[in-house]
This record gives sequence, structure tokens and C-alpha cells, in this order.
Amino acid sequence: MNAPAPDPGASAQAGASRAWRIAYLEDEAVQGRALSIWLEQCGYAVDWFTRGQPCALALERGSYDLALLDWMVPDLSGFDIVQRLRQREHTARLPVIMLSGRDTEQDVARMLLAGADDYMVKPPSPAVLQARIVACLRRGTAAAMRPPLEHGRLRVEFEPRRVLLDGRAVDLSPREADLALYLFSNLGRLLTRAHLANVVWGMPQGLDTRTIDVHVSKLRRMLALEPAHGWRVASIYGQGYRLECLSGPDAS
Repeated sequence: MNAPAPDPGASAQAGASRAWRIAYLEDEAVQGRALSIWLEQCGYAVDWFTRGQPCALALERGSYDLALLDWMVPDLSGFDIVQRLRQREHTARLPVIMLSGRDTEQDVARMLLAGADDYMVKPPSPAVLQARIVACLRRGTAAAMRPPLEHGRLRVEFEPRRVLLDGRAVDLSPREADLALYLFSNLGRLLTRAHLANVVWGMPQGLDTRTIDVHVSKLRRMLALEPAHGWRVASIYGQGYRLECLSGPDAS
């Protein structure tokens, strides 16, 4: 792999007590070996897998900071692995970067909607890949360090991505959790339906706005987002929603 010399100053783990762990899936030997060596030179601890099933099991059982997955590999594709990771609580937010020779808009959109955080066409530019790894790790670290939000009957924990009502975790689907945490992360801000469709559903166009309305209505009920409990979900006609944290009970 023709890679520039790694820039230590660009590493996401500068000052960290241990190397960031990356699970790397690539069945092509020459490319897999070259990229593994380069990642290790960048300061990452890399476990390289040539088959999908062992990679998926290691991700589910191990403690990795990021997954770098090829799409088309023997026995279990990167696409299937992403879907498995997103269905398990402890891997639901693991950063995943997909590598593939498939470069159509439909392929990229399909993978992102399946749960990948980023997508790069092979062979990846080393400098750009390094930058995207750093960005994914930075986002994950920021979420993990964010303090819980408590008000009224609710406690919102941004990691491990859950909402507690009266001390009990509310059973939210992955999409409901995405929407709830995004609303709580943007208190007092008007979020248009188009913006929510893009950020939460990954679909800037083509999403029926009623889908968003149904999800918001369900969250309002499941999380008791009512003025009597210190919260208000304001519906802005023709635009979207604004989640408001009230200083006290306000039924007006």
C-alpha cells in the first residue's frame, strides 16, 4: 500500500493510555496485510480477519473501538455484520467504516442505511482513511463523555444510549432511540422534518413525513413528554418539532 508517513499529531488517540483497537475485515491477502501494517504504524492495534463469521464473533465478544469492513467477503458479508452489530446493545454504536469496490449511489445509500457510519471506495486513500477513522473515534468519544441529562421523571444517558423513566429503562427500538437522543441533544431548537429525515433516517428525500410524526407521537407517550412532567414537544406547523425543557409544571 502506497501510504504517506503517518502523522502522529493526527491520531485520535494522542495522549490515550492504550491503542485504539480496530477489527479489520479484508479477504484479499496483499491489500489486507498492507493496510494492517499501515494502521499499526499509525498507532492502532489491529486484528485482521479474512472471513466474516470470525470477525463478527470477535466484534460481539471483544472490546473494539472501530470496525473497518470489506463488503464482499466469504461466509458473512460486511453488510450482514453491520446489521448484526446494530441489533445488539453493546455494539449498536460501534463506529463502522465500510470499504468496497462498489461505488454506485444506491450501494452507498444501502450501506449507510444499514448502519455504517462511513463508506469508502477501495482502494482507500491512506490520508483520507486516517482522517475518517479519527473523525469516527472522536464522535464516539464525545458521546461517551457526555454527562447524563436529568429533569422531571427522566434521565437521559447518551452512552449507553438509553432513557430512564422513573428509574426504569424505556424499551426503545434503535430508530426510536436515535430520534429521542437527537431531540434531547438539541433542546430548544427547531428541527425540521426534512432535517430529521436526513439525520435520523439517513434519507434526505423520499421519507413519508407521517413516519416522523408517528415516531414523535410515540416518544411523547412513551417518555411522558408532557408539560405536567417538565417537558413539551412543540409542533411547529408545516416545519417540524422543538423539544423544550420547562422549569416547572406548565399546563398552558
